[in-house]
Amino acid sequence: MLTTYCGLEVFGFQFDRFAYEHPWIGEQVGDFMLGPGGGGMLEYRNATVFALPEGGAHEVHGEILAYYLKHSGPYGSLGYPISNEKPTPTGYGRYNLFERGSIGWLPETGAFIIGGRSEDDATQAGAEAEDASSADLPADSISIPA
Repeated sequence: MLTTYCGLEVFGFQFDRFAYEHPWIGEQVGDFMLGPGGGGMLEYRNATVFALPEGGAHEVHGEILAYYLKHSGPYGSLGYPISNEKPTPTGYGRYNLFERGSIGWLPETGAFIIGGRSEDDATQAGAEAEDASSADLPADSISIPA
């Protein structure tokens, strides 16, 4: 027997499973919101969970969430999260990966973008950028400062 689901039901299953596997996020406190590109988001007591239509749900919380939402959330230059918040390899800070960059957090600086493009960055690559490659340069013309 073939079972079909409405797209919003699929999101419901994703969010329910995420909440079951990550009980620390707490109870749902907001309503489901449809986001750009067919994704969705749902606010819980301790995190907001974002889901993509092709599958996968990831949480963002704390100062990283505040920074992400201040910079337009999934509507902004970073897109949707593609990881849950993780500790840095040194254990000193935290970060989330997004479709087009990352947001890091350190105790002394707070949240900040790692890679990706800022909404304020109006710089566009020129037409010659597609044809340029450091592999085309002679090895002795590339310098790496010490």
